[in-house]
Amino acid sequence: MSPSSRYRPDQTSDYSHRFHAGNVGDVWKHLVLVEVLRRARATGPVSYVESHAGEGEYALGPTGEWTEGIGRLWEDGAGVAESDTDALYHYTALCRRLGSGATRPERYPGSPLLARTVLGPEADLTLFERDAEACERLRAVLGEAATMQLHCADGLAALPDALHASEARSASVVALVDPPFTQKPDWTVIPEVVIAAAQATTRATILLWYPLKSLTRPNAMIARCKAAGVSATVAELVTTPLEHQRQRLNGSGLVLVRPPAGTLAAIAAAAAPLGARCATRAGVWSLRLASW
Repeated sequence: MSPSSRYRPDQTSDYSHRFHAGNVGDVWKHLVLVEVLRRARATGPVSYVESHAGEGEYALGPTGEWTEGIGRLWEDGAGVAESDTDALYHYTALCRRLGSGATRPERYPGSPLLARTVLGPEADLTLFERDAEACERLRAVLGEAATMQLHCADGLAALPDALHASEARSASVVALVDPPFTQKPDWTVIPEVVIAAAQATTRATILLWYPLKSLTRPNAMIARCKAAGVSATVAELVTTPLEHQRQRLNGSGLVLVRPPAGTLAAIAAAAAPLGARCATRAGVWSLRLASW
């Protein structure tokens, strides 16, 4: 039995990207994604695959988790200067270009919209979203394109085949695996899917996002990746100390498999201004960047 066949999306508790849109987890995930895509695009055509695509863009209410994420970066563009290597600048500029709002963000772009904008209107996109309503909203946001495949289906189960097909079409492939992690078994089943996909491909860059409220499950997941012989890097940004338990995220991380050259240095440089801006306790944030 394959790892993805043990994943039961019908057992997942209610979850929608919109409830967490623009929070600090989204900010870190999307900053890294944009940097990976920019660097991959510089070497030639890129195929993009996403397992949990969501709605494409989100309306932000007057209050919400976004106030500790994109809201901290909105007013002055995070106070960073434009340069070819400034990951934070490029991410915030994209959010302002694709979103809306004067004194605060009112709309926030999802990862499929960010990806298509970075890669261009004719980008090769393979997107999965199992919620039918979210899938239709995503279709309305992105429109129809001959180079886009949008599937209202379980993206984890389809991931290996989607990556193989994308590798056959493009020299570079970037995949974002962005599950909700609402079930305890997610922490074992989802990494196994990513490990299998990494072992079955030769060129694909794979990003696995995960939430952080403690290190127990992330450390176990990392240990499993190491034991499987999958070379990767973990990049975790914590903006609320882990000893402070709360309902919102303390931070989030990504496992990066085969990131483009220069990516790790760029996101490490972005972590300092981002962590300082998004810290819920002034000046208290941390970055774990470890490769194996």
